[in-house]
Amino acid sequence: MKRGIGSRAAIGFMATLACWAGMSMEVAAQTGGPAPLARSVTTAVGPVVSGPTQVPIITWGGDIATIHANGNSATTTPDSVFGKQGLSLRLVREDVFSRQLEAYLSGRSPYLRGTMGMVNMAAEAAAKDQRTRPVVIYQMTWSAGGDAMVVKPSIKTVKDLRGKTIAVQAFGPHVDYLTKVLADGGLAPRDVTIRWVTDLTGTKNSPAEAFKANDVDAAMIIIPDAMSLTSNGNVGTGAEGSVRGARILLSTKTASRIIADVYAVRADYLQSNRDQVERFVRGLIDGETALRTLVAAKSSRAGDYRTTMSAAAKLLLDSDKAIADTEGMYGDAQFVRAAGNIAFFSDAKNPRRMEQLNSEIQAAFTGLGLIGQKTSIAGSPFDFSRLGSGPAAVANAPESPRFDQSKVAGIVAQRQSQGKLGEGELFSFEVSFKPNQDTFPA
Repeated sequence: MKRGIGSRAAIGFMATLACWAGMSMEVAAQTGGPAPLARSVTTAVGPVVSGPTQVPIITWGGDIATIHANGNSATTTPDSVFGKQGLSLRLVREDVFSRQLEAYLSGRSPYLRGTMGMVNMAAEAAAKDQRTRPVVIYQMTWSAGGDAMVVKPSIKTVKDLRGKTIAVQAFGPHVDYLTKVLADGGLAPRDVTIRWVTDLTGTKNSPAEAFKANDVDAAMIIIPDAMSLTSNGNVGTGAEGSVRGARILLSTKTASRIIADVYAVRADYLQSNRDQVERFVRGLIDGETALRTLVAAKSSRAGDYRTTMSAAAKLLLDSDKAIADTEGMYGDAQFVRAAGNIAFFSDAKNPRRMEQLNSEIQAAFTGLGLIGQKTSIAGSPFDFSRLGSGPAAVANAPESPRFDQSKVAGIVAQRQSQGKLGEGELFSFEVSFKPNQDTFPA
């Protein structure tokens, strides 16, 4: 890990971030599973209120770009990216997802901000009224290192989770991560016992604290908690809050196409305010471009850089001094930009497109009882090839691959010579083929 404690929640010292995507009902430390949001959130649907548009943000690195686009302020400044788009926004951090949903249904905000898993959990409740059917309008980021699974010593591969107990926050950002990991390992949720807890971190009802119990074998957690439990990412010694023998089995650093962070909007608001919503999306793209440019020039623009990170730390972490934590959060967020949104919404060949994610998530969540039925979720109606022009054109540049083929080949050769090729294996599957066959289905 190339950072300090910064990550998806980057809390370290922050007990106030105890519930990123929690809910108002009690689900702490139970294995039966929480009731779907469609049953527990019954807020009456109202029209979207007038005045500055309330936009939710959550404690995640991707939201630093949103803050920067708003003029490093909770309220839009005239000279900001959003201000120049003619928008007047009020950013409100809401890490309790059920409260976001309540604001969305009541009309206090036309937007939802969460992961695709979280939006899917809210879709059933939101789709009860045609006015509030969610339309996913923009993918901000993929999680690329901020989330992990920590396991006890007996678990060496994903298949070893069969029959084990796994702690995870209900309605949080890791539920779809867990179901995807299990599916890729040839397991289903019924093959494990899920210990549902209320909070994400920082309380007795968090996955990290549940992991310390003898009857919990694994936990889906944010990286700061993972580092603590495993003695700074190694093997837990049992000292300083770690668990003896605990280690990180996997993280989104190597599974970086599972947790997609997005914005969704009410269908009625999109219909009556399409131009404003499109300008909001353009502002998100241009804001990320401006932030990336600033980060690249942080040495020559040290004052501007510190102003931005300090403002983001204040809004996301309640302390303008938490700059190191904010920088860590930024590093764990892989922004997809305009080109990534084209792939997410429009590329039928993309195996991690929104349609495919929804299919996987809803199938898993129906089985878990987190949703009562599958719900259609509309994708963005905007032309990102046009939105990605002008100030955001640089956002479409292809990324350099993170995969170093020569290093991997060297490791494989070394382990072959040592008879340790299976060491570090997480998943395994068989591929049957005929002699001289050189084509295989995806």
